[in-house]
Amino acid sequence: MNSTAFKGLWKKEWIMMRGYYATVMVFNILWLLFAPLMMETGRYISTTSALMIVHMFYMAGMVLHSFNKEADHLDITLHSPRSGFGLASVKMLQSMTFYFFSLALVVTFGIFTAGGELTLELSQISGLFIRMSVFLSGIGLTFAFILFLLWSLHQLMKKYIGGLSVIVCIGLFFAITGLISSIQGSNLYETLTAFGPQFFAYDRGGPVGMIYFDFGVKALTVGKIAFFLLLNGILLSLGMWVLDRKVEA
Repeated sequence: MNSTAFKGLWKKEWIMMRGYYATVMVFNILWLLFAPLMMETGRYISTTSALMIVHMFYMAGMVLHSFNKEADHLDITLHSPRSGFGLASVKMLQSMTFYFFSLALVVTFGIFTAGGELTLELSQISGLFIRMSVFLSGIGLTFAFILFLLWSLHQLMKKYIGGLSVIVCIGLFFAITGLISSIQGSNLYETLTAFGPQFFAYDRGGPVGMIYFDFGVKALTVGKIAFFLLLNGILLSLGMWVLDRKVEA
C-alpha cells in the first residue's frame, strides 16, 4: 500500500472512530480524577491499577466497533482495488496506536500519584507499572485478535446458518482460549519458551507491597514474547483470510 492510500484510509478511520476515541478519553480522565473519591478509597494507586486492567478490553472494543460500522458495506470495502489485508491493517494499527497512547497516559498518572502514596522509589514504581502494562497489553491484543477472527467467521457463517453462527462463535471462543491456556500451562511450553534473557523477574518477597502484580505469568522471556507475536500473527492472518472468503462466497 502506497503512502497516499495509507493516509486516505487512516483519515477515513479517524473520522469514523474519533467519537469513540473521545468517549474513551473522557472516561479515563473522569475515572482517574474522581474514582478515588466515589469509592472512598482516598488512594489513586488502586483505581489507576483498575483502569489499567480495563484497558485489556479497549483494543477489542475498538476493533469490533470499527469493523461493525462497516459491516453493512463490507463486500464493497473488500472488493476495493486495495487488499483486504491492507484495509484491516490500517484499522488495527490505528486502534493499537490509540490503545498505547491511552495506556501511556494512565501509566504516567499512576506512576506519579503512587510516588506520593507509597514509600517505594520512583524506579521501582515505574518498573512495576511497566511490567503490568506489558502483560495486560499481551492479553489485550490476543483477546482483540481472537474476537476479530470470530467476527470474521460470523460474517461468513451467518449467510448459511443465520443466528446459529453466534452460538458457534461463542463455543469457538471458549475452545480457543482454553487451548491457549492449556498450551501455556504445559511443561513443553515452558521448555520451548525458556530461551533468551528474562524480563521483569522479581522476588515475590521484595518491597513491592500492595502493588505486587501477578497474573499467573512467570518471568517474561524472549521465547514467550516470540510465542505471543507468533500467536497474534496467526490469529490476525486467519481472521483476514476468513474475511476474504466472505467476499468470495
